[in-house]
Amino acid sequence: MNKENISVVYQPITSLSASEYNPRTWNAEAKKQLKESISRFGVVDPLIVNGAESRKNVLIGGHFRFEVLKELGHEQVPVVYVDIPDLEREKELNLRLNKNQGEFDLKLLAEFDESLLASVGFDSVELDDIFAEDPKEEQFDLKKELERLDIKEISVQKGDLYDLDGSRLRCGDSTIESDMLDLMGTDKADMVMTDPPYRLEYLKGKTRHGESTTGFGAKKNRRYLETESLPEDFTELWMGNVAKIQAPGFSIIVYENWKNLREIWSEMEKRWKVRNMLVWHLPTRNQGYAANHKFFSKHDIAMVGTADDVEVDLEDEDELVENEYRTALFAITGKPHWEPYGKGKKYCPTDFIEFNAADEKSSGQGIIFGVKPLP
Repeated sequence: MNKENISVVYQPITSLSASEYNPRTWNAEAKKQLKESISRFGVVDPLIVNGAESRKNVLIGGHFRFEVLKELGHEQVPVVYVDIPDLEREKELNLRLNKNQGEFDLKLLAEFDESLLASVGFDSVELDDIFAEDPKEEQFDLKKELERLDIKEISVQKGDLYDLDGSRLRCGDSTIESDMLDLMGTDKADMVMTDPPYRLEYLKGKTRHGESTTGFGAKKNRRYLETESLPEDFTELWMGNVAKIQAPGFSIIVYENWKNLREIWSEMEKRWKVRNMLVWHLPTRNQGYAANHKFFSKHDIAMVGTADDVEVDLEDEDELVENEYRTALFAITGKPHWEPYGKGKKYCPTDFIEFNAADEKSSGQGIIFGVKPLP
């Protein structure tokens, strides 16, 4: 190989030929971005070409630029010649030029304007990685918040029913029929969207100063009021009570842990028609560790059901999976990644649900199963 100072020379593009083994590929979008770059800034990166007599003018590095430059009609292109008569060494250099390109520092990329990154070819998944939401867990200090609001006493008791300008809120238990019936009165529910307590090990490892954390604090150390134990027929009880207050054309969405999915599905089918399953991607979920050899879920699951009299998917469909059950995955078909729908709508099924409650960190409001108390 030539160890002299590198010099750039201009050669007729027709005198060069691509190597027969180059493994690099590119798609139409990448080609569009490179054409835009060359049109705006010119050719600032020379092609790497073999100058050895046996491999004269065979391209080693820059095949993508070479193809685009030909399509753009460039007649002369900048070239750096290297002298490598051995074909295997030439192949090795080709691979190294393609592979040894380093990685981006996401923190530094985040200092750039998002629209600029998008314009040079970063897709929305990459942008979500760059401008990732802060994975810091939600923290809520009840004592400090009560002091801030100058609340001296909490008088809410089980069974209390509040009228909020026509809407009703009850401190009660959905597994108790009378609680549900008293809450609804003569009204019927058109829809229920709920995230019930997952029947998991709430008390295992969830301690602070040796005692279980109740209601507030870091989510990983939290248990919820009266969830020390839940009956085996918990799902059957609350779904049965919901069915008693449903209106015609009723719909239900139930978020649930995957371990209980079979139970939720089974109980829903007894009362309603299972219409769909939403898989909500949560790439920033933090479950207390991030070891590469660990597996933990980065998604939430929601089952969707309706009364039998609800008409959906009215057009004829041939596929069995479409006629019976469908899984709504918020990703692009065929790509090994998830694709959010756009800025401000990340990681949530926004085509179906408009969120009127936020899960904001340290916001001054308690989060109970993803829903903030009304002001």
